[in-house]
Amino acid sequence: MENPAKEAATVATLVTAAVNPEIQHEAVLKYYAPNINFRHPICAVKSGPNSRAQMLGILQWYRIMSPRISVHVSSVTYNEETKHVYLDVTQTFHMFYSPFAPASTRLIALLKLREERSPADPSKSVYVIAEHEDFYHPDDFAALVMPPLIPLVRFALVLATWMSMFSARLFMMFGFWTAQDGEGGRGVDVCPEGEPLPPVGEDEAIELGDMKKKKNE
Repeated sequence: MENPAKEAATVATLVTAAVNPEIQHEAVLKYYAPNINFRHPICAVKSGPNSRAQMLGILQWYRIMSPRISVHVSSVTYNEETKHVYLDVTQTFHMFYSPFAPASTRLIALLKLREERSPADPSKSVYVIAEHEDFYHPDDFAALVMPPLIPLVRFALVLATWMSMFSARLFMMFGFWTAQDGEGGRGVDVCPEGEPLPPVGEDEAIELGDMKKKKNE
């Protein structure tokens, strides 16, 4: 890539949703470093002499599993200083043997680039992908492998939220994570005078008031 900010979205589409295996193969050879490092929730490639061939095998199988895959990159963020590219990707992945309807899946892809001399013109520099990481939310990953699990995963996430709230209140009743006198008699003021605070909801304001009142008693 000569201009990662403009080319990264096209590269992502070529390696995952190419119209034929020849285009995909050439794209991997052109844009991935020979010693690519790859991380995914269910597979990984450790950087080494043969890692690009392993990466190609993963992408080829990914394409075989979903012949009708569609990929859309909604945004690209390029950090020129760190040479990192962040892609916000939405894809429809449908395994050819799955009886379930496909579901849309969102992920964030992080590409860490490395600058090298252009093979075609040594006087120019190009960027190749040295590391590739894919990040999914749990429900998006469920949509990727088993769409019917999406409601169960989302229910589990909501349940975990309520359990966190209940556990926090329970443990705070026993003195965990509460405003207490600090070392040397220095107290902790929940609402220090003159310090701007972010806006809070009505329930949060009541809770902060109760904490401050309890501290002054």
